[in-house]
Amino acid sequence: MFLLEGKKCVICWTLLAIIALSQSAYAGGECASLGGGCDEGSWDPMAKLDEIGNVSAGQEQISAKWPEKSREMRWNMPSSIQDSQAKEVIEDDEEKSKSDISTLQSTNSFHEIMVEIDEITNSDILLDVSESAKEHISGSLAIPYQEFMQGDSLKSVPEIAEILGNAGITQDDPLVIYGECLPCGGGPSASAYVYWMMKSLGHENVRVLNGYVQDWKDKGLPVSSSAAVRPAAKYTPQFTDQFIGDYGYVKSGRPQVVDARTVQEYGSGSIPGAISIPYESVLDGDKIRNVNELKKRFSILNKEQPVVAFTNTGFKGSVVWLALEIMGYDAKLYSYQDWMANQLTEKKSSDI
Repeated sequence: MFLLEGKKCVICWTLLAIIALSQSAYAGGECASLGGGCDEGSWDPMAKLDEIGNVSAGQEQISAKWPEKSREMRWNMPSSIQDSQAKEVIEDDEEKSKSDISTLQSTNSFHEIMVEIDEITNSDILLDVSESAKEHISGSLAIPYQEFMQGDSLKSVPEIAEILGNAGITQDDPLVIYGECLPCGGGPSASAYVYWMMKSLGHENVRVLNGYVQDWKDKGLPVSSSAAVRPAAKYTPQFTDQFIGDYGYVKSGRPQVVDARTVQEYGSGSIPGAISIPYESVLDGDKIRNVNELKKRFSILNKEQPVVAFTNTGFKGSVVWLALEIMGYDAKLYSYQDWMANQLTEKKSSDI
């Protein structure tokens, strides 16, 4: 009886031992399945993420780099804070590189459009477009900008071509335009407007002098009270509307619209959706700002989208258009007068 009971006890103790071992094994397996030991606070959720989907989980030969690769491939997560920071640095460097390239391109464009006094050569034909200049750079031609205009608008292409030809200018001449609009308060609006006109005529070799007669004199260079005269020639225009905005285009919503008038004029009414960038803001005194300053002024604009700049007649708006050209924007010039005239026509049509 005692032996039987003893055997029963042995069996009981054996069963208890098996149960205990099973519990221990189960606990160990559970801890292993969680990717860590059973010590408090030792469970690593990121290790668990690395293990999910890894067919070799639990094998000692797994590469130590697998968790990093796994996390990056399957969860699109950086393997460490350092990796995340490194990625941000790379992205910042790429953006900076793009910005540097853009600035360099704009700098090159500035010198392609604007010519410094010291860069003028004997082959350049200087054209003074001031309205009533008493002095001219020696050897320059003179056509006051008003001669190209009929009221607030430009004359027809044939009429302008005739004026240029009578002054001895051909479509192939290397032109450098300079001059101020003193009634406008000075500045480059006259030369910017005539530059825009010449580009619209298809004149390729044309630039704007980054300075005026007084700047020329300050360098000790000669001036004259009379302009030069050249034999009449034939000017053959190759008209393009690439730089001219129209009502339908502006109304379509495709371009960004820049109101280059004063803040006060903008506040009194503008084209819907227009952005205010007053023409004075792109000037440093009476000259166009440098590319770094222009970049700040135009930071609100998307360089991948075309731009239309306007003022009441487009005359002063040509200054902002010129600055946009320098910065490499796809830019056109427009007038608020045309916008209002078309709005009035549409209103009359709708009232009928």
